[in-house]
Amino acid sequence: MDYKITMPQLSDSMSEGKLVEWKVKVGDKVSSGDVIADIESDKAVIEVQTFKDGIVKELRLKENEEAKVGTVIAVIDTDANVAVDQKTKQQNEPPKESKPLKKAEQKTEDKKPKEQNKQKSEQKEDVLDLLFDNDETSQTLPKGISSPVAKQKAASLGLDIEKLQKEDKLPTPAFEKDIDEVAKKRYFTPKAEKIVDDYGLELSTFKLDHKIDTDEVRQYVKLHNIPKIVKLSINQKAVINTVTKSWEKPVYHIFEEVEIYKKEGIKLTANILKALSNSMQKFDFSRSVLEDNILKVYPNSNISVALSKDDSLYMVVLKNVESLSLEEINEWLKSIRSKKIRDEYLKGSTFGISNLGMFSIDSFDALINADDSGIAAFGALKDNKMSVTFTFDHRIVNGVKAAQFVIDFKEELKNV
Repeated sequence: MDYKITMPQLSDSMSEGKLVEWKVKVGDKVSSGDVIADIESDKAVIEVQTFKDGIVKELRLKENEEAKVGTVIAVIDTDANVAVDQKTKQQNEPPKESKPLKKAEQKTEDKKPKEQNKQKSEQKEDVLDLLFDNDETSQTLPKGISSPVAKQKAASLGLDIEKLQKEDKLPTPAFEKDIDEVAKKRYFTPKAEKIVDDYGLELSTFKLDHKIDTDEVRQYVKLHNIPKIVKLSINQKAVINTVTKSWEKPVYHIFEEVEIYKKEGIKLTANILKALSNSMQKFDFSRSVLEDNILKVYPNSNISVALSKDDSLYMVVLKNVESLSLEEINEWLKSIRSKKIRDEYLKGSTFGISNLGMFSIDSFDALINADDSGIAAFGALKDNKMSVTFTFDHRIVNGVKAAQFVIDFKEELKNV
């Protein structure tokens, strides 16, 4: 029986995922609970497990390929697992005695496999001939097993399908995309081929009678003002969904300047996190999440920190900050950049921070992350002073309480 594993949905905003790495290969024996793949969701990299024993029958995605939620990505043959166990059992059993065949019977038995293989081969060719247009009497179309569109494309590009299939340079049957791939390798340098793909260019736009280099392709792109096709990453799509949702919140801002002093070997962000966590312990709203017309007030100061990594933006959560020392917070800030961002690192926050001070940005405001009650955006440090823009969810906190929170935070910064 086939057990199908689909692309999981791990958040409301996730519509598709990207396969980062297979942990198994076809033919591997797996047990319930085994991790078979790493999947990049809209927020992080997560592990996908099998919940049944069996043999890996199919892996339907290539690494770095994307698929929509619910798409079958792997198939486990649960019956094959039983078959393997039975085969092992049979191998351990003593062989049964059998009577020797007569010569005439041996002759007949020897012929059967050969005849069966020949029949199977002929049947396969017949099926392919029925499925694909293979009019070998045509004077204009090339021979070989391919779709009608592929045959037309090959004819226009001067490619011999039959010869390429015999040389294993084309799959059997061949389709239009296969013809395009062969043509690109024949007529374009590797770098020029990548530019053709990046800009989605049709091969027919070029004169295919020589090896085309990058200069020729770039000249064509510039002359015709053709845009580069950039596919949004999983993370970029997630950011779009998150900021769109955040923009719908009724928010207000408090603009303030805080005094902060550098400590030897300690990042400024560590100081900010420690001071913020202490203030959060005094104000319930900063540890609250609005859900179905009720407020859930959590006991711990869990803070989401904006992190840019590999051209992606993450809101990584540091938990129980109030119980951590300044040195422990500092070490976490150093280590998080080298870690693979997993789903569990992005959950559980109630307040956030974003810091662009290291880029000499004076001040800015930030959108509230997910269900957090607020966020603080920090600018550049000048003469031990820093501009901060606080953004609060007006559904959760009023202006008076927010102002008291900001005043308390300024005092906590002086004591860190």
